[in-house]
Amino acid sequence: MLQYKSFRAGICVDGEFLKVYDVETLPEEDKVTCWIASEAGKNFAVVWQDRSFTRNFDLSGEVRVDGSFAGGLLLRSPVPGQAISPISHTATLRYIKTSATTVRPLAFSKLHLTDEDQYLKSAPLELGEISITMRPVAVAGIGPQQIIGPNLDTKVHERAKKAFSHCVGLGDEIVVPAQRAVDVRPLTRTPSVTFVFKYRALDRLMADGIAPAPPSLKRAASQEDDANDELWDASQADAMREVAALKEKVKKLEAKLVASRKASEKRVKVEGNDVIDLTC
Repeated sequence: MLQYKSFRAGICVDGEFLKVYDVETLPEEDKVTCWIASEAGKNFAVVWQDRSFTRNFDLSGEVRVDGSFAGGLLLRSPVPGQAISPISHTATLRYIKTSATTVRPLAFSKLHLTDEDQYLKSAPLELGEISITMRPVAVAGIGPQQIIGPNLDTKVHERAKKAFSHCVGLGDEIVVPAQRAVDVRPLTRTPSVTFVFKYRALDRLMADGIAPAPPSLKRAASQEDDANDELWDASQADAMREVAALKEKVKKLEAKLVASRKASEKRVKVEGNDVIDLTC
């Protein structure tokens, strides 16, 4: 999870927080950014906390995905004398409202590419980002849930794809009981903190030097290098033995050739095809 002062936030997949890479803290903006590895088809949850148990105001958390508002949750101020636990100061957003009684889970999806020119400049500036903004608020009223989340049917022209292969999409629709919502009024002009999770496929993060290669891959590469070295050593030894045998064969052939030349010098042609050996 990322941390800034008393605030914490993370992206959870299959019950575990995703590892963060290249964390950058910007105190002048009260912002923390990082990279995470996304996997298409995986549902995720956005989790945030405030571990300051002494604050005397409610805290709003608003989530945006690929530049679109996805929802918000309220952390109530601690009640004096009431038992305090981390759970009571943790908010988790897993779903986007699609109607008064239905939701769809947040999920990493493959980016939809198109060759239609109308989408040449349609990619949102925040494509590939999940952000959580927290700020002090006052509750102005309570009423029925009215905000319906975005469609999140992100389409990008294939020429504008750049380094993106994933986007945030939605899982299958789930029926839920009708819920009530609170209207809030911000108490400050600027947020207390903003956490930004920039997501890409793991192979892209490794190619860009943001995420290291898994140890298993490093071991496999090392073992392959060792095996190649052993094969090279064995092959080199075989080649050297073959060269030595060829040299010995050449040496014997050269000796035989020299002896044959000496013998031919002692012969003389007399007539026809008859040859007389003068060594007798």
